[in-house]
Amino acid sequence: MGGLLTTAVAAFLGQSAAFFGVVGLIWLLTWRWGAGRLAGRRVPVRGKAFDRAQLIHELKHSVVTLLVGGGLAVALGGLEVAGFARLSGGLGPGGAWGAALTVVGLVLGNDLWFYGVHRMLHTPWLFKRVHCVHHRSVDVNPFTSYSFHAVEAALLTAWLVPVALVLPLPAPVLGLVQGIGFANNLMAHLGYELLPAWWLRAPGLRWTNTATLHSLHHTRHRGNFGLFTRLWDRLFGTELEGYAEAFAQAHRQDPGHPQG
Repeated sequence: MGGLLTTAVAAFLGQSAAFFGVVGLIWLLTWRWGAGRLAGRRVPVRGKAFDRAQLIHELKHSVVTLLVGGGLAVALGGLEVAGFARLSGGLGPGGAWGAALTVVGLVLGNDLWFYGVHRMLHTPWLFKRVHCVHHRSVDVNPFTSYSFHAVEAALLTAWLVPVALVLPLPAPVLGLVQGIGFANNLMAHLGYELLPAWWLRAPGLRWTNTATLHSLHHTRHRGNFGLFTRLWDRLFGTELEGYAEAFAQAHRQDPGHPQG
């Protein structure tokens, strides 16, 4: 038990340092020091503008999410101690190629899990009691990325538990997948569209998430439920209209970035 507690504390402190260090720096670079230079790349927003009360709300709930992350580390550690999970320090079966395929599989699996959970959280009962914490932020910014109710944070990360029961999880692979998820979540809540104007014309890339795509979700609520890709929203008919126009608008208003 002492070892698991140590793991939880270490996970919480490590994730907290990474989150507040990286996200705080990104927030300063975009929302403070670079606000004037990046003004032309702000995503279109309809609703309550960012203010100090929103920031305090996001910081408080970010700590809650980080505590849930520490709990997940305890759960995975407990499963390993009990012999139900296999966490290794290497790249796992198949070496680098096997690790790469595992990363792709975990990202796509997480994408589907997130879509299902996210869409469920938009049912009236759960939205009112749980998901409204995240949607208090309409004008999203980097600190919105971890601003969740504890129940939502647990649901969104719970996919790792059944995966750990079935598959061997190399620690470097797991760390990389979590890093990809962190970077994607930060980008989606940046509040600025920094991807180039040609992004939606590029095969493959046009199917990925963007700051504009997720910002539309925060202003309209009724669609764009995906995490990494547009795949599930397109497949199930939940992608919001006007995405391409909003993406283009975030570039047309920036004189420093010519079209194309």
